[in-house]
Amino acid sequence: MSEEHPELAGYEPVDRPRRPGRRRAMRVAVFLALAAMVLPIVLSTFSVATSTARSTCTAFATAAAGATGGEFTTDAPFELFAAGGPGWQCYVITENGARRHLANFGLFPATPRYGTGTPT
Repeated sequence: MSEEHPELAGYEPVDRPRRPGRRRAMRVAVFLALAAMVLPIVLSTFSVATSTARSTCTAFATAAAGATGGEFTTDAPFELFAAGGPGWQCYVITENGARRHLANFGLFPATPRYGTGTPT
């Protein structure tokens, strides 16, 4: 038993040339599979962030209006080149159509927490 792998006794490997078309097809298939796995995660994260930014913007605008009341609508778009850096921006649109910047929520908006201060 001097052979290291007796089950391979008599086996002669055959060197076949690799075809570039097959390699390219494999790379495309792997890329499509990875994209199919990652794309739903990205879309879901973006959808949750959009919903959170809109609800947070509405909460901020309602709190900012306070006793003054008045009719307004809110807008929370994602802006890459905003003054405070890229992220979700909160705008209040008043009855007369004036658009005022209220807050920058950053890349990952969070719903405000009420009652997190120290109890008195």
